[in-house]
Amino acid sequence: MNNVAHDPLSESMIDAIAAELTASALPGETDDFDEKSVNRAARFVAEAAYVRPPGRAVLKIDSTTGRSGRRFMRLAVINDDMPFIVDSVTSTVTAHSLAVMRLLHPIVSVLRDEDHRAVELNSSADGALRESIVYLEIERADSRTRNELLVEIERVLADVRAAVGDWKDMTAQMEADAQSVEDEEGRALLTWFADHHFTQVGHYFEDRDGNRRSGLGIFRVPGPSCWSERIRAAAFEHFDEGGDEPLLTKADRIATVHRRVPLDLVIVPVRENGKVVELSIHAGLWTSAALNAPAHEIPVLRQRLEQMEKELGFDPKTHTGKALQHALSRLPHDILIAFGAHALKHTALTAMSLADRPRPKLLLVPGALGRHLFAFVWLPRDELSTGRRTTIGGMLETATSSLISSWSVELGDGELALIRYTLDLAEGATQPDAAALDMAIEQMVRGWAMEVESELGERVPSARAARLALTYAEAFPEGYRTEYGPQEAAMDVLRFRNLTEQQRGSRLYRHDGDREGRLRLKLYRLGASIPLSDAVPVLENFGFRVLEEQPTALGGGRLGYIHDFLLEVEGDADPDGLLERARIKEGAISAVLEGKAENDAFNQLIIAVGLDPRDVTLLRAWFRYLRQTGLAYSLSTVVETLREEPEISRAIIALFDALHDPAFDGDREAATKAANESIDGGLINVAAIDDDTILRAIRSVVQATLRTNAFAPAASEALAFKLQSDAIPNLPAPVPWREIWVYSPRVEGIHLRGGPVARGGLRWSDRRDDFR
Repeated sequence: MNNVAHDPLSESMIDAIAAELTASALPGETDDFDEKSVNRAARFVAEAAYVRPPGRAVLKIDSTTGRSGRRFMRLAVINDDMPFIVDSVTSTVTAHSLAVMRLLHPIVSVLRDEDHRAVELNSSADGALRESIVYLEIERADSRTRNELLVEIERVLADVRAAVGDWKDMTAQMEADAQSVEDEEGRALLTWFADHHFTQVGHYFEDRDGNRRSGLGIFRVPGPSCWSERIRAAAFEHFDEGGDEPLLTKADRIATVHRRVPLDLVIVPVRENGKVVELSIHAGLWTSAALNAPAHEIPVLRQRLEQMEKELGFDPKTHTGKALQHALSRLPHDILIAFGAHALKHTALTAMSLADRPRPKLLLVPGALGRHLFAFVWLPRDELSTGRRTTIGGMLETATSSLISSWSVELGDGELALIRYTLDLAEGATQPDAAALDMAIEQMVRGWAMEVESELGERVPSARAARLALTYAEAFPEGYRTEYGPQEAAMDVLRFRNLTEQQRGSRLYRHDGDREGRLRLKLYRLGASIPLSDAVPVLENFGFRVLEEQPTALGGGRLGYIHDFLLEVEGDADPDGLLERARIKEGAISAVLEGKAENDAFNQLIIAVGLDPRDVTLLRAWFRYLRQTGLAYSLSTVVETLREEPEISRAIIALFDALHDPAFDGDREAATKAANESIDGGLINVAAIDDDTILRAIRSVVQATLRTNAFAPAASEALAFKLQSDAIPNLPAPVPWREIWVYSPRVEGIHLRGGPVARGGLRWSDRRDDFR
């Protein structure tokens, strides 16, 4: 196509770009890309590509709407044709968590005029340059993310240009460094790298103080350091002590060119008068060919392979020798080559063992200079999932107090998949217990159902344990299995087994490592989860402070939900002491969640004072009665008084039992006297007049009670108290002869009687706070 007009929107230019976009498309990239969509994309690219100064990349991004009405972003990148553009740009896009939905990448020959405007496409004229057009359709993002993406891509393209521009100089420097290495294998490795087995993106020299010079590629301008001061000092120490040359390690800096992974560093010492004064540092990535090369073709690695064969007595031509070579060839060369002899041998033999007897396995190997920890995890292929990978990664991060900087998965053609994690170790990082982690992973993969059944068998008959394990064991998700283990799962299953749709189960417990004053509570429900807005107020009314909650869906919610709360106990209550009568407290919490008991501050008395739920219900009923008589104190004030005077609170309950419990065993008169004396003795020490008034008022209700159904089965529906009204101080006039107070969570009422013969009964009142 020749003589395209200077107007970027001319139909001829748009048609030409449209043809180039589709002609070079890979399979699948033009799906749902009709003629109208192609022309719109071509017009967008034409606007971006029309003017481009030499040596510069032009970027254009906007949001648009497709045929289906779905909005997305489109991105055009126009640049000189050079390696690594497409993969560097797409890696940057995906690093911003944006999915690439379409990728087109034609290479065109463009002739531009003195104003850098496109004059001719597919030109054969002198001065025409090959230019790269990258057209992407990606997920939509907000304006801030779009701006950040453009800035990042511009920086990445500058890195690509610098790396490609200085490639020959960096290769020449690596070849020169090879000649300075005395060890034959080390020299061969550098020569091998320089021969298209290592994608160099930068080089510089660094002295012991961290000063850089002669930066090439991405190090032309100052940027993030490749390591910390501690690691730099360790690198100099490595060479001072006669360590292997070159030194291979991973950088702290992520590659922006080609693949977005930690940079590989190839380090060679620079000596003056026999003393190491500088480090020649090559940064880049192993090529795909190098990573896939057989171990016996890679310098240094092949030497160590030969040494292992001799040490182990393996003939390279026999099964064991070939198995060793195969094991080393399957493992990541860029990591393996930096291992010491002992670590390499242990890693290779572990891989060989797994080839002969596939099984779950974890192997931890420290990296060079103590900067990284490499974790190799083998799992049965069918057991590999994103959830399992992230769960194991979380276990490693917790065990080392470090973060995973990169990971990869190798499936291969065997029975096992290999997950490789790289952890960045901080100074003084915890060295994990590899055996314990290995056991946890094996249990996670293989022994879960069996372990759960075994734990259940310790608590219920074996036949019942087998049925429960069959129903529940595999329903626990991976995160739960790692966090809690089979013993905890068995205890949770037993709480579920007799639960109905209407019930809410609960269990109080503690971990050995929990801080003082903290307690844990699990809530159980079938059918649906328990909303936090329902659970948190209930727990707060019991006197707990909710710190965190971890929900678990069994079988995706099909079998029920577990909500695990971390609680802080208010006041001086002892969490260990609370667990002594945990079943009572658990029942009280469940009753409130089910609506069988009221959700108010009286529930604090179960935790803080140690009262039974029945006792709290009695105190709540008496308070509700007194409120109808004109008691001026609020519920929170009354509860606080009862909390502050636990002995008096218990004595009031004891007085009620001595007076009215038909099953009371003992001297009722003596017990009544003892309870009153205990109350009177306690009141002497009550300093606040309000507290004294509240406590005396509650006792007066108990003493005025003539009959009650509190000890009859009907009490489960509603409590009833027949009261002698004139025995209760401060009742508003006219004072009835008798009254019957009825209380339940659903209804309250008073039947007032003026004499021995009376008519009527409980009547409805619209005045919910005053129906006397």
